[in-house]
Amino acid sequence: MALRKIVHKDATHKVFEARDNKFDAYCPNDQLYIDGWYFTFGDVFSYALRHGECPLEGLARAEKFENPVYWLARNPTVLGAARNEEVEVAFEAKVGDTVKYLGKTFTVEKANNDNLKLVNV
Repeated sequence: MALRKIVHKDATHKVFEARDNKFDAYCPNDQLYIDGWYFTFGDVFSYALRHGECPLEGLARAEKFENPVYWLARNPTVLGAARNEEVEVAFEAKVGDTVKYLGKTFTVEKANNDNLKLVNV
């Protein structure tokens, strides 16, 4: 990873400035830091491969039920007594930003219930 400026740091995450869409795309399980929350990229293909399923069947199922093929999932917050020494990496973004994920370009937009969605550009 190239040297990047750290824009936020807490007990569980280190947040770097956003990636450059021209040269550097986000990958499955990369995290974004938006409005104080952490979101993880996901897609039908990566999910299917990780769970031993056929990606093409997963795509057909998502299209049949009109589910998104690419998404941002809000990370849950867990309170516990044990201290986690491992710090995860995230990248800063804002609603309305354009991001590149798996070679496709999306705009991050608000969705229902304080969620976010990826809209194909």
